[in-house]
Amino acid sequence: MGQNTREMSKVGPVWMVPIITLITISSSGGLFARAFLPYSHTLALLSSALSVTMLLIGLSFTMMFTTVFLLRLYLYGPLEGTAVLTTFTTLTPLGQGGYSMLINGQDLSELLPDEIQETLAPATAGAAAPLVGKFIFSVCFCAAYALWCMGVAWITLSCFSIIRRAHTLHKLPFCISHWCVIVPNGVFASLSLQMATVLDSPFFRAFGAVWSCLVFILWTVIFLRSIPALIDGSIFNKPSPSATTTVTTSSSTASSAPMVTIDAPRSPIKVVLGRGESFSSEKSQDIESVVATLCYKKAQTAIEENSASEHNDGSHSM
Repeated sequence: MGQNTREMSKVGPVWMVPIITLITISSSGGLFARAFLPYSHTLALLSSALSVTMLLIGLSFTMMFTTVFLLRLYLYGPLEGTAVLTTFTTLTPLGQGGYSMLINGQDLSELLPDEIQETLAPATAGAAAPLVGKFIFSVCFCAAYALWCMGVAWITLSCFSIIRRAHTLHKLPFCISHWCVIVPNGVFASLSLQMATVLDSPFFRAFGAVWSCLVFILWTVIFLRSIPALIDGSIFNKPSPSATTTVTTSSSTASSAPMVTIDAPRSPIKVVLGRGESFSSEKSQDIESVVATLCYKKAQTAIEENSASEHNDGSHSM
């Protein structure tokens, strides 16, 4: 909502940043609830309830957006240029959401049985309270595991997208989009380690440790590359497109309109005229807008000027 465009091709993972904020705050609230528990049962329960509410809101929007972004990838392919690295951003709410689900599930499994013992009869509460706690934590664990599996799927999609653009990605300058690889993989490693703590699983413990080492190596490499880019300010430049689309024009007569051929969408368009002259759009926009507002007008003007010049040359020769 509030976007200037309604085109599916312009959907990007950066639109998910407000959703990530909700999920991150929910995990912080779960940690606060654990700290409140020895001092105030009411504050701990209130903090946990608010955290779960924000978590469910964030995850509901995450499911909606991932569906839309997956459709965009299916229809238009991977993002162009260094923007393809932001595909990993989709992993952030999944990893952070699973981590928050485990933390808040563990808090609720300890808080709600106490509430049940206070509200129900002692005979009934004594049998129901432990089962309620185990059931709540089991549901939260299943949800966290489902989010972990979705994270594995999006890691695979992101890697394939980067491989598709690898032939042009290494030619582009370093920019801030490279940092979009670090945080998503970092929270996914945190989820894996938390799963290892809950299950006491050697597999998740080893997987989380290896993934954390990979994230550290990536962080070190990108940090070192960021130092010179930060000094000269190039890191803040807009992510570069992968290539320039060539639009060739031809005119059989002086008044004919240019014939436009488009090779790839969402990249700067270059208009090449018959005499070696060319014009390029300054930024990447939708194809119809660029052709209608920039390329067509400049090409048509140049064709008319060339025709007038040829006519004047012919008149002087006669």
